[in-house]
Amino acid sequence: MLKDSRAGYGLMTIIFHWVCAPLIIFLFGLGVYMRGLDYYSPWYHRGPEIHIAIGLLVFVLMLLRLVWRSRSASPDDIPTISKSNLLAATAVKMALYAFVFVICISGYFITTAEGSAASFFGIINIPATLQLSADNIDRAGFIHKYLAWSLIGLVVLHAAAAIFHHFIKRDKTLVRMLKPVQKTD
Repeated sequence: MLKDSRAGYGLMTIIFHWVCAPLIIFLFGLGVYMRGLDYYSPWYHRGPEIHIAIGLLVFVLMLLRLVWRSRSASPDDIPTISKSNLLAATAVKMALYAFVFVICISGYFITTAEGSAASFFGIINIPATLQLSADNIDRAGFIHKYLAWSLIGLVVLHAAAAIFHHFIKRDKTLVRMLKPVQKTD
């Protein structure tokens, strides 16, 4: 029940998915909200602190998720899904992972650009590894912003596909990410 098997996803994969997904959506919303803050807003400093800390958490959870996935069996494909749909789903999943990692890394570079550490709620500080020039800070900001918007677009597509499979195709695509498999390999 804990591990993935050929029959479906285990509890750990499901937990990683449903913890990371709302955190990523929250980070996006907070990022958009922070863009409109002025210096005198009480959230001008607090918002970025929370954004950075949760971004670090998402990065660690996604790393753990990748390690878990690399050591777990992959569930068999659902027979009613065409090869082209499987290819598209795989491409979207890979893009979701890649975008999250690039967004987290660019966020780290933005945060530490002037030599300050990235703080996880004041408990752990991740030191700056390099200082960026003004042009490179702008590039990191551009990447961070536009990949975040692209990620949200992919999240909407991913969720719409899951809903389509559940309500229109009536297959087990969504159920596999809601209910852990009972049988293990």
